[in-house]
Order: sequence, then C-alpha cells, then structure tokens
Amino acid sequence: MPGRPCRLPDDIAELIAREHGVVTVAVARAAGIDPRRLHRLCTAGLLTLLMPGCFAATTSVAVDEWDEFRLGARAFAGYCGPSSFLSGWSAAATWRLPAIGRPPSRHSAVRPVDAGHSVRNTPFGDLRAVALPLRHARRVAGVQVVSRAWAVADLARTGPILPALVAADAAAAVGADLPGAIEHMEHWPGVRRARWVARYADAWAESPLETLGRFTCLQYDLPLPVCNAWVGADGPEYRVDGLWPFHGAVFEADGALKYDDRSDASRIVALQGEREWRLRQLGLDVVRFGWDLAWHDRAELAARFAALLRDNARREVPVRWWKQVPRVGAVEPEPADWPSPRRTGLVLPASWDR
Repeated sequence: MPGRPCRLPDDIAELIAREHGVVTVAVARAAGIDPRRLHRLCTAGLLTLLMPGCFAATTSVAVDEWDEFRLGARAFAGYCGPSSFLSGWSAAATWRLPAIGRPPSRHSAVRPVDAGHSVRNTPFGDLRAVALPLRHARRVAGVQVVSRAWAVADLARTGPILPALVAADAAAAVGADLPGAIEHMEHWPGVRRARWVARYADAWAESPLETLGRFTCLQYDLPLPVCNAWVGADGPEYRVDGLWPFHGAVFEADGALKYDDRSDASRIVALQGEREWRLRQLGLDVVRFGWDLAWHDRAELAARFAALLRDNARREVPVRWWKQVPRVGAVEPEPADWPSPRRTGLVLPASWDR
C-alpha cells in the first residue's frame, strides 16, 4: 500500500496552476485524473475542499484571508454553474481590486434573468438573476465575472462605504465607467450609496491609504485635496499625495511598505527629509500620516487636517500645480476650488462605517 503523500503530484499541481488555483472534479475528470485522488490528497492535507467538488492547494489557501476569499470566489463560480457571473466583492477580488478590512463571509454572483430563478441562497453565497448588459459580462483568468464597474457598484450598494471607495478609486484608474453601471441599477436597494461612491471616486488616487486620507475629508466635511498633484517653482518637481491648492497645504500618506524590511530604509528617510524641506521652500505646509491613524482614528486625522488648513488661511490665488497625463507630460489645469461634500449638496451616507 502506498504511503501518505507528502507533496502534490506533478500532474495535479500543473492542473491547479492551469486552472488559476482551483480545480473541480469535472475538470479533473476531463484531464484524465480520477477524482478519488483529489479526495485522498484532501485527506492528506495537501488539498483543501473549498466547496463541493472544488479543490485548492492547501498552501495557497493558508497565505492570506483575501487570497483564500479569491480562491473561494472561483470555487463559487464553478458551484453556481456556467451561466453565472461573480459579482460584488467576489468579482472585485477576482479583478484584484484593492481591499481593506476583512472579506465578507459569503460570496455573490448573478446570472441573466432568463437563465434561472431570481434568487438562490446557497450555503456559500447568493445567486441573483438580473438584467446584466453584455458589456458588463466578462471573463477573467478563466472565470466569468461582471465588469469592474458593475462589481464596485454592487458592493457599494450592499457593504461598507470606505472599502467600496478604495475599490472604486482603483477601478476608475483603469477606466471603469461607474455611473454607466449604476444606470442599470436605478431601482435597486442601496443605489444611492453606489451613486455616492461613483461621485467621489478619484482615478488619480494610487493607494488605499491615500483614499483613506481623502475619505477623512469627506467624513468630517473638510475641503477635498487634489490627488497626486505635481508642485514646483517653475515646473513639476515633486508629486504630493494630497494638495489643497488654495491653502498651500499638503498631506503625505506614509505606507509601511516604504520602510519595512528594506536595506535602503535610511536612504529613503533621508530623501523624504530633503523632499519635505523643498516643499516647505516652495511655501507648502506638510502633514504626514500612516495607516494606523487613517484606519483606526480618523477623528484625530481630521483634527490634524483641520489645524493645517486653519494655520494656512485660504488664498485668493492657488499655488501652481500640475496633473501628470500618461504619455503626454504635465499639464496645468484651470484654477478651481475643491468643494466639501456639503457644498455639493451630496451628504455622506449614514452607514459609511467599515
């Protein structure tokens, strides 16, 4: 009798890689692999059963809770059948949009209204029948998903606002048409929340931490900064994470990855100090913040922003700034104010919390 396996056989490891991390019994059988082998490897702890008939390498499941959720989403797509499309956070994770906080406990998918029952609640997630426009039906890495825009609109309707805005910024950065997706959800529950997220999504934001800084301004009714503007004396010299042009004030979001476990951390700190000195030479006041403050104590962060803006009274003429346009270079925009949410008449939804 063969002994207990200590690693995945090459043929199964290759099949899992080809299937982007999740292999089903049907796919294994079509590849000439006896499904009983999958169950034996699961008993040996080398495979993990995600859902009935859906397996992943145990080592990939144990890496990160969002990686586990992403694999679970692929399994849920197979579980729901070929007419289904992952939606909400299940689609966003498949698209690898940035996520903060913990993943939801259930997956979500949709299918065209002519493909089955309107609602199906399963032990692993929810499957709804909707009028899904063809342009929002996609296939990514071998699995059917809704478009980035549809995914963000759907998760914004039903979940916390802040993680939705983080995902929306990233989707907008690659050209996702958020308002276009919301047009098809006119009478759906929570659509007002989705409109709010689409209204305040900013394609120029480059990290979740920058989004948290901007969200703090929205939450506490402070003037909105310009994301990733270039500043300088005679031309673009430095790009800052957030700029209040009419106040001559800047915020800089310091992610831990900038310093942690890097051999050149001291050089980075020195360059940062030089950069900040130069910004002050340009007449810009600077406030820095990190993840703990922006995620766990936005009231304190808002107080620091408010103090910065109070100490740098609003000017009639903004500082010079530029926006970087890919493949074109830096362009100088027309001077413009950046309104607070109250001046737009659009208030923050009540359940914004994470």
